[in-house]
Amino acid sequence: MGNSRDDVLRTALEILHRYGLADLSMRRLAAELGVRPSALYWHFPNKQSLLTAMADEVLGRVGPGSARMRWDHRIERVATDMRAALLRVTDGAELVSAGQASGLSTTTVGDYLTDAARHGGLSDRDANATRTAVCQLVIGLTMEQQTRAQMERIGAAEPSDRDFDTEFADGLALILDGARHRRATGH
Repeated sequence: MGNSRDDVLRTALEILHRYGLADLSMRRLAAELGVRPSALYWHFPNKQSLLTAMADEVLGRVGPGSARMRWDHRIERVATDMRAALLRVTDGAELVSAGQASGLSTTTVGDYLTDAARHGGLSDRDANATRTAVCQLVIGLTMEQQTRAQMERIGAAEPSDRDFDTEFADGLALILDGARHRRATGH
C-alpha cells in the first residue's frame, strides 16, 4: 500500500524532531517509509517543496487572534503563538525561514499580522513593515535560541545565561511601540 502525502509529511516531521534539519534527506525519508526516494516525488516535486509543506504544517496551528482584541494585542498574540510553534519543533525557525525564503509557503501567519496592523489604522506600508519586523524578530531570535541550545547540547558552547524570552518580549514591545507611534503620527 502506498504512502499518502500526509504520511510523507508526518514522517518527515518525525525525522526532523529526532535528527534535526541537517540530517533530513530524501534518502532517509524514503528509507523510513520503506520506499525508493523517487517515490517521494509523487507527493513533493523536490526537497524544497517538502520543507515548505513542513513549515506550513508547523505554522498551521497559529491563528489570527480574536477579532475582539485590540489590533496591537492581536499582533502580540500571533507573534507569541508563532514563536511557541517554532520552539516546539527541532530547528523549527530554520525550517520556516527556508520555507518563506522559497516563496512557496501558503501560510497565512504574515497575513494575520498585516491585517491586524491595518485594522489598527496603519497604512499598507507600515502594516507590511510591522509584519516584516515581527516575523524577523520571531524567526531570527528563535533560530539563534535553537542553534545556541544545540551548540550547548553537543558541548560546542558554554551554557549561556541569556534570557531569550525576555529578549523576545522586549523586542516585540519595541516594534509595537513603533507601530503605535506611526499610527498616532500618521506616518
